Amino acid sequence: MPCDNIVVLEKPAKSALRVLIAGAMVLFAPLAALAGNTTVTPGLAGVYVARVAKTAPSMTVSLGKDGTATVTGDLGNGSITSFGSWQNDGQQIKVTFNAEEGAPAETPMVFQTGHNQLQAVSWNHEAWGNANPPVMKKGYKVKYLFWSTTMR
Repeated sequence: MPCDNIVVLEKPAKSALRVLIAGAMVLFAPLAALAGNTTVTPGLAGVYVARVAKTAPSMTVSLGKDGTATVTGDLGNGSITSFGSWQNDGQQIKVTFNAEEGAPAETPMVFQTGHNQLQAVSWNHEAWGNANPPVMKKGYKVKYLFWSTTMR
């Protein structure tokens, strides 16, 4: 569902705002209807954040225990936030995006799982850009957000 009240802040708070908005949206996103073959491993649920310079491609993925997913990134074509559901096969996580009203669903994004990290291996280059998304580490520390947005 498109959102018409988006507030754009100055550049230093932009990355922090993206992460906070993505987290809030996951909390309030409606529960996705899970298909019968969907596997959701609660241990993989959580927030994965790329800790990169503000000028580098960035990405944040939030995987809910209920199977919902939010992907926010700026890989060179401007910031995008997409919502959907996720499933895993033990090696990879596939995020299937919700279709926006009047438009077809976006191509799914696939992530390789590692020790508490995700790396995008397949995505819609037309929507997300051609830059390689950074490796994202699980967990989020408020201290990191404070220092990365205020101490430049």
